[in-house]
Amino acid sequence: MSQDSLFDSLPEEARKPSGPVTCLGMTFDNDEERRKYFTEKLREKLQDSEFRKIEGFPIGEDEDILNLSDPPYYTACPNPWIAEFIAEWEAQKPELPEDYNYHREPFAADVSEGKNDPIYNAHSYHTKVPHKAIMRYILHYTEPGDIVFDGFCGTGMTGVAAQICGDRDVVMSLGYQVKQDGTILQEEMDEDGKKIWKPFSKLGMRHAVLNDLSPAATFIAYNYNTPVELSDFRRIAEQIINDFEKKTKWMWQTLHSDGKTIGKINYTVWSDVYGCPECSGEIIYYKEAFNKVDGDVEFTPEFKCPHCNCLISKNPSRNSLAQKPLRLFESSFDPITTKVEKNQKQVPVLINYSIGTKRFEKHLDKDDLLNATSIELQDDLISNIPFAEIKEGDKSADPFGCGVRYVHQFYTKRILVSLSILVEMIRGYSQLEFLIGSMLPKLTIMNRFMPQHGGRALVGPMANTLYIPPVSVENNVIDQLVFQFKKIIQALTPFDGSVIPESVI
Repeated sequence: MSQDSLFDSLPEEARKPSGPVTCLGMTFDNDEERRKYFTEKLREKLQDSEFRKIEGFPIGEDEDILNLSDPPYYTACPNPWIAEFIAEWEAQKPELPEDYNYHREPFAADVSEGKNDPIYNAHSYHTKVPHKAIMRYILHYTEPGDIVFDGFCGTGMTGVAAQICGDRDVVMSLGYQVKQDGTILQEEMDEDGKKIWKPFSKLGMRHAVLNDLSPAATFIAYNYNTPVELSDFRRIAEQIINDFEKKTKWMWQTLHSDGKTIGKINYTVWSDVYGCPECSGEIIYYKEAFNKVDGDVEFTPEFKCPHCNCLISKNPSRNSLAQKPLRLFESSFDPITTKVEKNQKQVPVLINYSIGTKRFEKHLDKDDLLNATSIELQDDLISNIPFAEIKEGDKSADPFGCGVRYVHQFYTKRILVSLSILVEMIRGYSQLEFLIGSMLPKLTIMNRFMPQHGGRALVGPMANTLYIPPVSVENNVIDQLVFQFKKIIQALTPFDGSVIPESVI
């Protein structure tokens, strides 16, 4: 589906351009005009050879930088409008008394914030800090309207914290009191050891300048801090989810044991196939290492080869007689690299599916095998999948050992096809691209199958590694899209009925 046909399918009010927009002292008929004007200005700036010499300037084509950017608020290169934003924000500050003297005692309190906040969970990242923890420091050291710079912003939680310093309810949830005039008080001990409430800050939004060398981080940070009208986002996202489900649900269906009822696949379990070091016989790791005991599936680290009884273990202990299995590779043509690639041999071994509210499990039948292994990426959708080689680094040994040398090889064929269709449908809608990005960690072959963790057996990738497990889970893309959509809606709910302030660049 093209973007035009998708756009035409949206409700009339979602297609209307926004009203007048003022940005850096200039007024535009709508936000699209603002974006068009500043995009051309950025295009001109990209022709400046001195500008491109700025340290950390991205390696990429001009069009790619422009497509990623939403100038002047966000640019996928050094932002040429930072000085103008700072000047405008400084001009907005109230005049301070002539005798004003900035002074803050060092922040000396313990800070502990959980990671179950809806905003925190809207999009994962490996170095993420809860925004409520950052708020305590911003409130302590700054006044409303002050500018906070975060040069290693990650997902932009500093920007979120700076904005929410103007939210009375959130500030009070940190254990502070807020007076009617916006004065914020914290509990302290007086000289006699009595608890008193002492003023230390003022309620009000702060501005933030965010930067990071990671394009993925800045994109996530941009979307966390970009103005969004919840009702519009919800309406457009729900339309796309419905269209996407109609287009792809056939890939995520299976036939129930009664031979006539169609079930929805929740996930498919994939297993590595190894060779026995003694007899060279093929070993499907799942069938030997995972066994049902009293109805529960249990992991067995050591097992015997089904062909010759050789004792096998992927990680034998020092005193064990077990031997490591041999990796088996299979070759196939890769339409992304346009070459024949050799990858670790894997086979689908189990399907978890639902009919109504009930869950079932089954071994794959002939149609299931075709569905899981024979889906091919069509030529017109190949361009939606990034062709990106993995650079050698501290964490690259494991994927390299499995034959994974390109980013797209972290995904099964079925998930690549689903994602390529989804990318085509949402192209140009930044908030929906953010939604797709939030799905990706639960769609890679790094998702471990660990049934001992509960009936759903899903625990996600191993943190801070590129570990590819011998038994992985292929999740239903439609389910993950709906799941992440609900999480983002939950994160945006505090702002329902209003636009998040444009306080971050």
